[in-house]
Amino acid sequence: MHHLRVWLHRHPAWVLFVIAPILTEVFSGSTPLNEFIMPLAALSLMMLYGSGAVLAREAVRRWNKGWVSLLLLGFAYGIYEEGLVMRSFFNPHWVDLGNLGVYGRVAGVNWVWTEQLILVHASISIMTTITFVEILFPDRRHEPWLRGRLTWGLHLFNLFAVLALERVMVPYDAPDGWVAVCWLSILALIVLARLWPSSTPFLREGKAAHPWAFFLLGMGGIFMLFFGTSLGADADCYPYPVAMALLALDALLVLWLARRWSGNGLLWDDRHRLALLNGALSFLLISTALLAGRAYPVMYVTSPLFLIGLAWLYHRVAHRTAAAGKSPEAASRL
Repeated sequence: MHHLRVWLHRHPAWVLFVIAPILTEVFSGSTPLNEFIMPLAALSLMMLYGSGAVLAREAVRRWNKGWVSLLLLGFAYGIYEEGLVMRSFFNPHWVDLGNLGVYGRVAGVNWVWTEQLILVHASISIMTTITFVEILFPDRRHEPWLRGRLTWGLHLFNLFAVLALERVMVPYDAPDGWVAVCWLSILALIVLARLWPSSTPFLREGKAAHPWAFFLLGMGGIFMLFFGTSLGADADCYPYPVAMALLALDALLVLWLARRWSGNGLLWDDRHRLALLNGALSFLLISTALLAGRAYPVMYVTSPLFLIGLAWLYHRVAHRTAAAGKSPEAASRL
């Protein structure tokens, strides 16, 4: 066990490679654990989510950028997965769409679904998974994790291999014009992430909000991301432009409160970061068990176990942070 811990500490990129699809696909219920453990499913999801998260993190660290650049790369990843690999942005019969295959569908694009999935992938698939693993390896938080061009090439190969595989397995013929827009949007977001200034935020006086506030913020933000869409698509409370505006406002409000409560990212520590992530992940675990547990009974077992695991990890991180006694200026930040 000691040798395993040493190896994992030396190779945190592989931990991210494995954890990324678990926090996204398994926690969200898109791929229940009994399906995820099938070798082909696990490998393909790691190649997509894991390599995407590893490359996004590596780019930000090597460019010496901050959370804005990571968020932009998260948007790019969301477009890549859902617009190019899965083509769910355009397919009105995509299995998870429901009423969103009609509600907000204009000019061959599922617009509400598109905005929602870009935000979900940026916040969960990229920012949450990367921050989660960096909390596990705090002393390696600011280091690049990939060594040499071979590892870069491997993860790039993974992304394009999954794209080629999905084109065979899910051959939905999306309009060429919209596919081109996806590629151009991804390129533009990557360039913008590279050029975004790495400014040092101004330190606010005082102290960060209590971790419970961040937990509720994470849970409430993800709740509104889905509830705001459901009110329009399923309850028909308002037209789709209102739903899209609410999604944008929800994302902006979460970002603003997180920055304000954390003193522009300088007053909080890993307890607050993990509480924010746990809030979002806990909502996914609870909601998917309640909504999909009848179809996938394994969630009645896995979701409580994952929730216990998140609580245990928070306890360990809180103990570690309290013992370290770091000042806000010395604390690691995303």
